[in-house]
Amino acid sequence: MATAGGVLHDSSGAWIGGFALQIGICSAPLAELWGVYYGLVMAWEKQATRLELEIDSKVVVGFLKTGVSEAHLLSFLICLCHGFISRDWCVRISHVYRETNRLADGLANYAFSLELVFHALDVVSSCIEFLLSSDTQGMASLRRVCL
Repeated sequence: MATAGGVLHDSSGAWIGGFALQIGICSAPLAELWGVYYGLVMAWEKQATRLELEIDSKVVVGFLKTGVSEAHLLSFLICLCHGFISRDWCVRISHVYRETNRLADGLANYAFSLELVFHALDVVSSCIEFLLSSDTQGMASLRRVCL
């Protein structure tokens, strides 16, 4: 089972909106790309002019930066994302670790409790208030690394 989640902040870190999406059974890159796509749609609808797209999948960042062949299984969704990225706005794509992306990850986990549809969140759900607060305050979280 796969989910996706995303959050829109303004330049000061304040909540603009978010989303949670339960997708069903699919690969991790496909779920990440659905998250990117819906994040782009939401940002465009909220009339963002500058967007920093932070993704915790290096594979998906690579797909978006370098593209894939038309024969690739995910090319349809990558093409949809490129359609949004190439619109009249500034979009910067970067890889971040999941620990930096905890709020979006929390929204994706929240989606497991929801129906199989897209859920736009205009207000902060009580189950993610702590993540928003810690994200806004820049609280650090530890990352386990095997040496």
